[in-house]
Amino acid sequence: MNIETKWLEDFLSLAHTQSFSRSAQERHMTQPAFSRRIRALETALGCELVDRTSTPVQLTDEGRLFRITARNLVTQLADSIGHLRSMKQRGAHTIDFAVSHTLSLSLFPAFLQSFRRELEGISTRQLVANVDDSVQALKNGICDFLLAFEDPTLAPGQFHRFELQTEQLVPVCRADEDGQPVFNLDAAHGATLPYLGYPEEIFLGRCVERLLRSRPRTVTLRQAFESPLADSLKVMAMQGMGIAWVPSFAIREELRQGFLVICGDDRWQLPLNVCLYRCNRPLSDTAEAFWQVCEQNYGRAEPTA
Repeated sequence: MNIETKWLEDFLSLAHTQSFSRSAQERHMTQPAFSRRIRALETALGCELVDRTSTPVQLTDEGRLFRITARNLVTQLADSIGHLRSMKQRGAHTIDFAVSHTLSLSLFPAFLQSFRRELEGISTRQLVANVDDSVQALKNGICDFLLAFEDPTLAPGQFHRFELQTEQLVPVCRADEDGQPVFNLDAAHGATLPYLGYPEEIFLGRCVERLLRSRPRTVTLRQAFESPLADSLKVMAMQGMGIAWVPSFAIREELRQGFLVICGDDRWQLPLNVCLYRCNRPLSDTAEAFWQVCEQNYGRAEPTA
């Protein structure tokens, strides 16, 4: 799939203005040229994002969902570019963290907050990427530390790690009027249940694939949607589109308020260990001092097996 970043920015502008003409002006082009770029994006995705029969312009269901993905992609790309450009100005009292997408919005801010006193006077920066790219950034010295789920594919002998906490990857879906799951993995009798999946090449995708290969009971599942972002799957699950396996920390509030319910017993869950990684090579004095503080809080670091 070949999608240009400028198409995503065009689409986000249209979603905001709800007007082809105003967005064309905002994006400094003619309206026909702007319309062609929106159509090119829809062709690449294979679906219509915009209802052109309504005034003002409205997004289709697919468009509303893709708006979340587009906004995340554009934001993460801008953050990454800004991070790379700022590396030349990196000071002695700066610590760089690579953080996986799923952890970047919730656990990472809480992690930094827990070290607020120790990090006083120290600048911290976040590079958000998938696990594979984050590992490469750690190897290349682009960042000091990696916050990610424990991944046995990480190269042995190259890293040390702390286990910070253990979460669960749990199946959730929308609740019916009685508060029961609309899709129940433990009560399905011959029905085909839709599920919302991750790409197989990312870590959570590999986890779900492993679970479904050895599913605890015979259930027919049909993948109805795919996204690399747990937050996107969570939103789709709340809309009743299927079952999503989401880390427990990302859905605590939705479970509390009843927007989502767990739809399978413990056999349908997987533990997720959240770890802080570093390379074996020496780091800056500031990063080494922070690592020592981590040792005081979490015990001595373990080398990866």
